[in-house]
Amino acid sequence: MALPALEQHGPIQTWIIDDTAFPKKGKHSVGVARQYCGQLGKQDKCQVAVSLSLASAHASLPVAYRLYLPQSWAWDAVRREQAGVPAEITFKTKTEIARDQIRAAYAACLPRARLC
Repeated sequence: MALPALEQHGPIQTWIIDDTAFPKKGKHSVGVARQYCGQLGKQDKCQVAVSLSLASAHASLPVAYRLYLPQSWAWDAVRREQAGVPAEITFKTKTEIARDQIRAAYAACLPRARLC
């Protein structure tokens, strides 16, 4: 329903892949680790998500969003179990997450930029 509304204001011009960090303290929030946080401009404890958005000249629409699970979380079975991280969620680099999102968007036939 949101995609047709976006396209009413013009065609999709690009796909945007982004990683977004959220400053976060504590040991129990899934994925919190010392990593680069753009909001803070430095490395600190935060969660990071990778997203894919479709964009026109008017607005953008996120169509895929996944929490990045750092290796320190991915390989800590006790911590994962305590936090309820499903076994099928494995470590992937941010690039691998982005590639999965792009493949899924192609498979779903989401609109792409018209180059000609």
